[in-house]
Amino acid sequence: MEFTYRNLRVEAEAGVATLTLDRSERLNILGREVLLELDAALRHLAEDEACRSLVFRSSSEKGFSAGADIREMQALTALEARAYAALGHSVANRLERELPPVVMAANGFVMGGGLEFACACDFRIASEDAVFAHPEIDIGIFPGWGGSQRLARIIGLPRARELILTGRRVSAQEALGLGLVHAVVPREELHRRARALATELASKSRAALLAAKHAVNNVSEMPLAAGLVLTEIQRDFEGDARFPDYDRAKWRETQRESHTAADGMRFDFVLYEPAV
Repeated sequence: MEFTYRNLRVEAEAGVATLTLDRSERLNILGREVLLELDAALRHLAEDEACRSLVFRSSSEKGFSAGADIREMQALTALEARAYAALGHSVANRLERELPPVVMAANGFVMGGGLEFACACDFRIASEDAVFAHPEIDIGIFPGWGGSQRLARIIGLPRARELILTGRRVSAQEALGLGLVHAVVPREELHRRARALATELASKSRAALLAAKHAVNNVSEMPLAAGLVLTEIQRDFEGDARFPDYDRAKWRETQRESHTAADGMRFDFVLYEPAV
C-alpha cells in the first residue's frame, strides 16, 4: 500500500526504504503536521515485513532539519504543548525501537529536534558540511524529545552536558571524534554511502536485525544478568528463509520463556535440542 505525504517522500527498493524530509523551503522545521506524517510513515514502515533497513535523509541542500517549529510552539496551550512533545517522543521512539536499522544521512544543519531524531537512529553518516547543535538553551528551553538522554548515552555525560548547557555547535569532524557520527564523507558521497550501508544491512534477516537491535539498545537499561538472557537464549525464527537447513521436525522444544524489556517490548524465546 502506498501513502502520500505533503512533507515527506517514502521510497522502497530491495528491502531498503528511504524516508526523505521534503520541506526544504523551511529547512525541514518539525511542526505538528510534519511530526504527524513522520509518525504515520514510520509506523507503516515498521509494519512492512519487506522493510529490512531505512535511510533517513533530507532533500534540502542546507541541512537535515533546523529543529522544532518555535513559532508554532509559542502559540500552543499547555495541553497542546504536552501533546506536541508526546508526538516528538513517539517519532524518536519508533526510530529507536520499532524499525529495522536506521541509517541517518546528515548534511548541513542538524539542530535541536533534528539532532534528537538523529540520536534515535542506529547509524549516523555526516557530510563534511554538517553542523550539530542543541540550541534550545538559548531560547529558555531544553531538548524535549529525549535528546538529553540519548546524546549522553552516545557521547558520554560530560560532553553531552557541555553541548546541551551551552548550545555550542559541533562540526562534522568534531562529531566524529566525539562518537556522535560513524563516518564523515564528502557532500556528494553522502547519500551513496548511506544507501550502501543500508543495502548491506538489508541483506540480513529482518528478524535477527530487530532482535539484535533490541538487545543492544537495552544494554544501558537493564542489569547485566537480564541482558544476557537476550544473548544466551536462541530465538525461534519460525523457519526464517535465511536458514535453509532449519527443519522444525528435527528439533524438540525444551524451554519457552517470555521477556519484557525496560521499554515494554515483549520477546518470546524458545530453546530447542536435536530430536532423538
